[in-house]
Amino acid sequence: MPTRSPRSVATFPIVLRELTVLRAENITPGMRRLTLGGEQLRTFTRDGLTLPELRTEGFDDHVKFFFTDEDGRLVLPRQNVSSLDWPADGRPVSKDYTPVRFDPDAGEIDFDFVRHEGGIASGWAEHVKPGESAWIAGPKMSHSHPEGADWLLIAGDETALPAIGRWLAEMPEGTRAKVFVEIGEDSHRQELPTRADADIVWLSRDGAPACTTGLLEQAVRDTEWLPGTVFAWVAGEAVTLKGIRRHLVTERQVPREQLDITGYWRRTEPTAPGVPAAEEDEEDDAHERLHELTDLAPGYAIRAAVTLGVFELVASGVRDPRRLAARTATDPATLTALLAYLASLDVLADDGAGGYRLAPVGEELVDDDHSAYEYHLGGAQAALDASFSGLLHTLRTGEAGYRTHDGRTLAGAMTDDPRLAGTARAAVEDHARWVAPGVVGAHDWAAVPALTATGHGSATVVNALAKAFPRLRARIVAMPSALRVLREELLDTDVLPRVELVPRASGVPEGARTLLMCRQLEWLPDDDAVQVLAETGAGLAADGTLVLVEQVAPADADDIDAVVHHLRLKCAFGSGVRDAEHVARLAERAGLTVRTCRDIGWDHRLWVISPARD
Repeated sequence: MPTRSPRSVATFPIVLRELTVLRAENITPGMRRLTLGGEQLRTFTRDGLTLPELRTEGFDDHVKFFFTDEDGRLVLPRQNVSSLDWPADGRPVSKDYTPVRFDPDAGEIDFDFVRHEGGIASGWAEHVKPGESAWIAGPKMSHSHPEGADWLLIAGDETALPAIGRWLAEMPEGTRAKVFVEIGEDSHRQELPTRADADIVWLSRDGAPACTTGLLEQAVRDTEWLPGTVFAWVAGEAVTLKGIRRHLVTERQVPREQLDITGYWRRTEPTAPGVPAAEEDEEDDAHERLHELTDLAPGYAIRAAVTLGVFELVASGVRDPRRLAARTATDPATLTALLAYLASLDVLADDGAGGYRLAPVGEELVDDDHSAYEYHLGGAQAALDASFSGLLHTLRTGEAGYRTHDGRTLAGAMTDDPRLAGTARAAVEDHARWVAPGVVGAHDWAAVPALTATGHGSATVVNALAKAFPRLRARIVAMPSALRVLREELLDTDVLPRVELVPRASGVPEGARTLLMCRQLEWLPDDDAVQVLAETGAGLAADGTLVLVEQVAPADADDIDAVVHHLRLKCAFGSGVRDAEHVARLAERAGLTVRTCRDIGWDHRLWVISPARD
């Protein structure tokens, strides 16, 4: 499972806003600044929805700009309660940019655009006039300044300069930082005021095209390494950053939680002129596509290699099959076959010396911080993917069809497998970041002095509630193994003193006045969900309230990701993603009374429920 990041995260409802261009100026020959304003920076109403003011609290926040397509059409997403629905009949043309200054009192927000030929966004920024409209969405989240680092290593090209400049301007006084900025030429330098103890080095390409000099990587490799804990933030062209990432992870041994490396753009190679496109035979193409869709081997082979740590070892220089077998404690002949198969998939490649190196897909597995647990066969995501093996049984019975290697259901396996249960809960807690703001605003929490919480995602929601309502005291009920994760990775240090962690195998303590149950039902079939709700209602105080938060089936029937998620849950747990009416019926079957139901965004609902009384 991922370790706690030193950068805390705040999430916000995603709001589509129409703003007006107020000013446009070139702050250097290589950078153009647009100042936007308008009433929709503040709270406003659209289509019956009251939408909140814009918030941007992190130096590397992202706002999405929307542009017209090749036919001159402006395709926009549809506003939902706290998220956006993307149209099925045309994908919006959009690009991400960092706010470099936001003055809510003046009603102004600044964005910097790198000046270059051929870009949709840069072309628009070059020609847009004051008074014209600009459509933006976001930011959807802000990451804080990293805590606990003795010094910062910051590196980026001109696309990262807006974030670097804002960070330096907002950085706490006395922060030690080494900053490397690659620019096209010396005239593109900017004044970067800061209170930090920052050593800023400009790396000029002297007119050479981006991605052709290696200046940024060489500067990072050559820099004097300061004592203490480092936090490294690097951004720019995605392929160029791979060497920097590998140097920091492999040679400098910087822990992944102390790294934030982001590809802001990707270089594309133009198609060679005069090369005709090959004609495809539709029948042959359909056959190949069918084979691709039904082949299970690649997924299992890659997941096995991830679980063994093969890709990390190859990245660190262990390339010979015999050495790899020894380091992974595997049968040499079988591992050699696996390596050859991975090479046939272009995940690995022959290094020319009897061993293997990483191909681009293998590099992505190493560079993607999520791959280590998403594809690990001991984790929940791999188990959910494998749950499709029980689809036929589920289709015939409506019950969970998946069984682990020892014949247990996934829910049963989670009871005594800390990694499996921990990765499953971590995934839900991560998703709960987006739901938490909706929960905060959907109930009268100011009138709640004490709260008991249970369920997956409850820690993230309690964290948000405790920050919004400093007088609120809370207790979270969960298994001891889950509580350790909550304490070490999920609850912020300023929140922990007000949260009691209660170890309990099942159920919740009796007599709670307000109980928050977050996504407790999604791993339970209907009959089990009814039983849990009935026992919960019976344990509440006579005038108690159950606040139930659950994911529901999306209104968009074309959301294939949601369909796949529903099938996974159905095969793994016999539950699936229920619609709002289904959840209400479960509560009624449990003898409870649904008082209200509110849409809190991100396909989630919040029910306020009263227990049944004689």
